[in-house]
Amino acid sequence: MNKKNCVSHLFRTATLSLVCSTAFSATPGAVLPVGTAAMTDDLGEGTPTAGSAVQVDPVAVSLPEPAAEGPINTQIAQFQLPKAPSGEEVSPGDPASSRYPERPLIQRLTYQFSYGSESDVTYRRDVDLDKRLRDSSLILAPQINGNILYRPNADVEMMLEMLLEREFAAREEAVVILPNGERQRAPRRYTSMPVDQAWVTFKNLGPVDVTLGRRNFEDDRHWLYDTSLDAALVKLKQGVFQAEFSASRKDRLDLDLLAPVQKTRTDNYMVYLDYRGIEDIRLAGYAIVRKDQTGVEGKPLHLGVRAYGMPSDQFSFWTELGLLRGRDAVKTKFSGHAIDVGATYRFPALPYSPSVTLGYADATGDDNPNDSRNREFRQTGLQSNEGKFGGIPRFKYYGEALNPELSNLQIFTAALGFRPAPNMSVDLVYHHYRLNRLADEIRNSALTAQMNQDDTQLNKNAGQALDIVFGFRNLFGVRRLGLDLRAGFFFPGKAFRNEEKVIDPLTGDERSVFRKANRALSVVAKIWF
Repeated sequence: MNKKNCVSHLFRTATLSLVCSTAFSATPGAVLPVGTAAMTDDLGEGTPTAGSAVQVDPVAVSLPEPAAEGPINTQIAQFQLPKAPSGEEVSPGDPASSRYPERPLIQRLTYQFSYGSESDVTYRRDVDLDKRLRDSSLILAPQINGNILYRPNADVEMMLEMLLEREFAAREEAVVILPNGERQRAPRRYTSMPVDQAWVTFKNLGPVDVTLGRRNFEDDRHWLYDTSLDAALVKLKQGVFQAEFSASRKDRLDLDLLAPVQKTRTDNYMVYLDYRGIEDIRLAGYAIVRKDQTGVEGKPLHLGVRAYGMPSDQFSFWTELGLLRGRDAVKTKFSGHAIDVGATYRFPALPYSPSVTLGYADATGDDNPNDSRNREFRQTGLQSNEGKFGGIPRFKYYGEALNPELSNLQIFTAALGFRPAPNMSVDLVYHHYRLNRLADEIRNSALTAQMNQDDTQLNKNAGQALDIVFGFRNLFGVRRLGLDLRAGFFFPGKAFRNEEKVIDPLTGDERSVFRKANRALSVVAKIWF
């Protein structure tokens, strides 16, 4: 037998073997062995998988006699999988699944409730940047909370959330002399039991939902608001667009069952537009009008657009562009603006999954109170400026010790994060602060120290800060137990100088000299359960 005939013989032998296997499969009552793959012209969803045995019905089988020479004519057996008794197709990989009736999906839970604790321990030292004065404090604030969500039907939803908390001053000065000469008394501390949320939502009123009552208002970065407000809110959903319209006031009603509440007199009117048509990215615009009936804050109008998101597992970003219009307390027109941009990049393939964050925030200031424009930018007054970079916990992203409002400041931020374990994170955050206009204070900061008191050395360098943030979850194997540790150091710049009174040895007159200010420290421990 020559080489050509040998190859032809081997091909005919292999083909005959395949046909015989197919014929065996097509025999009545035959069962495909485990691991056998059945090839057909159109099997659809009934293709059997490895590890299963399926009974088949024959359709057509033809076993031609092998010829000594020439091609072999064959017909492949065709069959179909049996239908389930219910008439449903057999699920791929699970032939028995259709034997059981389909379970109805639960569309709505009538009741939901939760409880927990967010207790804080806060230590602050030298908030006046002067070690000569005693103003350190250690405050313990245990808290328990609970809420219940009730849905009597698909169109109504109700929420009640309450807190029980008390602050204890483990260390605190009864009276502190501020750098401006004012005497500040320690606040009286009560046991309080406020209603943090109490609202009802009416759904499916056409394309809108309506909410009435006390409700939490929070944006992702807490740059606009992070507080509970007594409000009437209308939410409109239309495809990828969402809009919220609300009128509110903080503590319009006294809903603390134990402690007195000082009601506010500032009305808020807010419009927030949200676009979610880009995967993992959100675009938004807003207008917020605040009308202070006491006249202290005036009637500012906040306008802005924002974009933030996480386009990939490695990269996330934020962008805030804000304008301030309206009028201040003396009816001068506001004309301020601010920008806050930044991004975090993660390296999950490297040891400890490091991350790098860079950010820059800039808000205008005003150094001429006598002209026709107030160019100082101010935030809404409802914000907390808390967010995350690459780690687990939220923290003060403008600095733990200084904790300023973004106003008349340039803030450069650089951070490095690590994840030593899935339930643990570490963030090292650096800030550099610079004034846009010379000023004697940073608006609503945590410090009481004043700037630029030395007329011979006026300066815009406000200082630097270093924050160390640890986050733990499932601590000691307890699923609900978590701990956040946040330590912040503020190193004052040349804008801060401490005044000291000395006696001139020649004239005997008292005069002022200035020296470098001392650093401040803030430590916060938050226990979650």
